[in-house]
Amino acid sequence: MRVISERPHDDTRLRTGTVSHAGERGGGHVGEIESGKPVDPERQADFARAVEDSQARRQQEGTLRERVERLAQPSPSDPSLYGNERSIELLQHVAEVVLPGMDVSPEIADLAVQMINEEVTQRLEWAARRTEAEEYEP
Repeated sequence: MRVISERPHDDTRLRTGTVSHAGERGGGHVGEIESGKPVDPERQADFARAVEDSQARRQQEGTLRERVERLAQPSPSDPSLYGNERSIELLQHVAEVVLPGMDVSPEIADLAVQMINEEVTQRLEWAARRTEAEEYEP
């Protein structure tokens, strides 16, 4: 099977080492590479530095997926992570979702749910007392 191109093929660029696009004239235009012309050492050093910087940044920052995951996660310095409301939400999630899906005996699951509910109740009472105490402070 032979593949035939519909456009004319110019193989002179392969023999001479010069690449030029249709419609462009010679003389240093974009797309033209001359084979005997030396590369400017300063430009070559700048290019090498840019490549090294890019690789270092990529290694330091990780892949795009890793960066997105880091941005989606709350920072450890976020005070809402340690707030009473968040801990109550997590305890309720464990009692309602995690424990029923675990492979444990029903007695152990019931005991764990009771303990979690007691903890939630204590936290709610503590939060109410704290709010009441803050109202009386000048």
